Amino acid sequence: MTNLTQNQRIYDIPQAMKVFLDDRGIKQPEIARLSGVNKGTVSLIFRGIEYNGQTKIADKYYQKIANAIGYELEKTYWQHFNTFNFKQAILTFENARKNKERRGIDGDTGLGKTYVATAFKKRYPKIVTLVKCDEIANTKEFVISLAEQLDLPTIGTKNRILKNIIDKLKSKEEAFLIIDEFENSKKGIIPVIKYLADELENVVPLVVLGIDVEKMLSLSAERRKQGFIQVNRRWSFGWIFFSSDISEDIEKICETVGIDRKTVINWLISRVKDFDSLKNIITTVLIESEKSKEPVTVEMLNELFTNH
Repeated sequence: MTNLTQNQRIYDIPQAMKVFLDDRGIKQPEIARLSGVNKGTVSLIFRGIEYNGQTKIADKYYQKIANAIGYELEKTYWQHFNTFNFKQAILTFENARKNKERRGIDGDTGLGKTYVATAFKKRYPKIVTLVKCDEIANTKEFVISLAEQLDLPTIGTKNRILKNIIDKLKSKEEAFLIIDEFENSKKGIIPVIKYLADELENVVPLVVLGIDVEKMLSLSAERRKQGFIQVNRRWSFGWIFFSSDISEDIEKICETVGIDRKTVINWLISRVKDFDSLKNIITTVLIESEKSKEPVTVEMLNELFTNH
């Protein structure tokens, strides 16, 4: 077993522990008894905390717990990385949460917008509501999707469902709304976004994410399209833009996964412009390197990705 990834330590194993306890109707001390890991460490791991004071909890304790609850730890070749875009997005979410404000994150595909939104929801599962603008969904379907995320009834008129959504969000001790794939928002959905923004202003943070969405709103506003003018004004000073230059991140990721040949790193930097592609290439080449017992080389990359 290789070193555990951060995702395994703070998300996967704690979630597996929760499922184990819920399924059996038992408490954490039973995991401590079964695994031989002391109760304090079990409690920290259950809460997704990697450190006991200043000391990082060793992988062996996670592995003991995984064995005790019957959770199989799969070998992984990719893990969570604190990329530049990830860090600035998390900071944007945290500032929006603190100040209860509207913000927007604009970036090209594959740069990690959905990934960071999902990670933020995992960090605050009881607070964050995450919904997507589906490319083929109409306005009521979008509203129903949002209601479903909040465990609300989906029967009735669009306006009644939307009113229940607002009431539910406002009634929560703390709430946070994220709308992903905002570039798919159609003419009919824009008034819904405006209504949400107005009703939740200074009460519930609202962050939208998408590809070229700032440009979409501003151009539509210039053309005097109804609804877009108002929404554009509400987000006019709240945008951050993901950097398309991921070369420094590629270098750091290669270092983390054990790829140290400069020629290989340069090959990746010159060809890869998004993290989805990077994940696929690195995973494939590390598996091939392990099978062949040969180091990762440019020749190996060219052989595997001749037409890429």
